[in-house]
Amino acid sequence: MEEKNEAGEEMHLTKGRLEALSDGIFAFAMTLLVIGMNLPDKATLVQSNQFALQFLLSLYSDFFHYVLAFLILGAFWLSQHQQFHSVRVPDKIFIWINLVTLMFVALLPFSTSFSGDFPHASMGAIVFEANLFIIGMGMTCQWWYGTKGSRLTEPTVKPAYVHRVLMGNLVVPAVSLIAILIALTGSLWSTALYITLPFVDYAVHRHFRNR
Repeated sequence: MEEKNEAGEEMHLTKGRLEALSDGIFAFAMTLLVIGMNLPDKATLVQSNQFALQFLLSLYSDFFHYVLAFLILGAFWLSQHQQFHSVRVPDKIFIWINLVTLMFVALLPFSTSFSGDFPHASMGAIVFEANLFIIGMGMTCQWWYGTKGSRLTEPTVKPAYVHRVLMGNLVVPAVSLIAILIALTGSLWSTALYITLPFVDYAVHRHFRNR
């Protein structure tokens, strides 16, 4: 069934199909994250509990980045559904913003693996943090474009709600930017800043909910 946007342009891609594509890419990226934790060849393994424990402990950076990336992707996925719920019919610009954002979602398993493989190099952290920054800005641009002047949303969507979601979308990019600046100083702990995300997000939403 064809749908039309406000400009009367025929759309052959429904919101449901765009949501299905987004769900698939998010699921694919979240699954690929665990594959980035490489195991040594069986021929090189020493069959002892001590070696197995030492090897497991050596993967601390990979596990940390895996958990971090998985949870942040989950938060992005929830935010994506929140945005689609408010959008009536996507237009071409909205679709392309979404596709570019999804391109960097699909890239996150690589940047996560890269960061985990270089725990003692700030460049590894910067690649990971820049990837999250771009995804977050993509989500922000998508929401800003869709809600600007109620372009793609119902007029009943309240401006306060639009602003609150916009500020919430900016949390990850803001934390990512600070983390990148810290990493540029040579610090190897910049990625740990993402642990503060739940608290920052809660504070932002509580602040704008009470306004």
